[in-house]
Amino acid sequence: MLGLIQIVLSIVLTVIFGINNAIAFTFFGVSKVILFFLICNIVITFIFLFLFVIFVYTTEKIDYRKLWKHKIANLISMYGFRFYNRVRLVTTGQENLPKDRNFVVYSNHIEYTDPIFIMQVYKKHPLAFIGKEPLFKIIGLKNLLHGLGNLPLNKHANKSALETIIQAIKQVKGGMPMGVFPEAKRTYSDNLIEFKPGAFKLVQKAKADISPVCLYNMHALSNKVRILPTKVYLTVLPVIKYEDYKDLDSIALSKKVFKVINDQMEIFKKEKE
Repeated sequence: MLGLIQIVLSIVLTVIFGINNAIAFTFFGVSKVILFFLICNIVITFIFLFLFVIFVYTTEKIDYRKLWKHKIANLISMYGFRFYNRVRLVTTGQENLPKDRNFVVYSNHIEYTDPIFIMQVYKKHPLAFIGKEPLFKIIGLKNLLHGLGNLPLNKHANKSALETIIQAIKQVKGGMPMGVFPEAKRTYSDNLIEFKPGAFKLVQKAKADISPVCLYNMHALSNKVRILPTKVYLTVLPVIKYEDYKDLDSIALSKKVFKVINDQMEIFKKEKE
């Protein structure tokens, strides 16, 4: 949306510039028009960035469950990570998106932008993630993450990590869906690694449903020599209701969710490779 607005506005301003200055159709004239068009895009980009910074710092303390905050964040992320980064997100399984907010998303983790694209698909929910603690120490980013309800997790099993899990349980019970990457690290590939059973304590304690997600080809975004738009894939798998897994321990549940996501990954491999 913002990308389209930027292009249309730049074209309109460039046309006005050309007409008002009676630009001749010569090499020099065409060069001036192209340069003005590029300058318009740069200026508009900085305006959008400035407005986003204002949004981050003025809304940080507002209730992170407010859906409008997440919609604005998604709008900006689509502008930056799909328009400018030339990404085409192919989504399937939208019919499996949860109808209420009592759920936790579990997904394989390929690339650092995974949460951004998942949030764009779950746009009707104020979805937040449990992320690595160092991210919450970066100026600006920490304000955005906290403002949207994301929680930092210390890699050590200490008091701080326990407090994060307790807070995450409270948020899910309070109508704030959370996202978890049970592999606990990025794989940069389309091969899953073993899920950590402890990652499922959150959904078990919150007595919430599980919304599994399978990501595919996300590591292609790390290719620095990309020119053409890159396709990445996201499938929302059927919800696993609490009633259907409540008798399982965390080890059995982790294996169950792993199989669901890995089965879809194998389908992707057969179709795309």
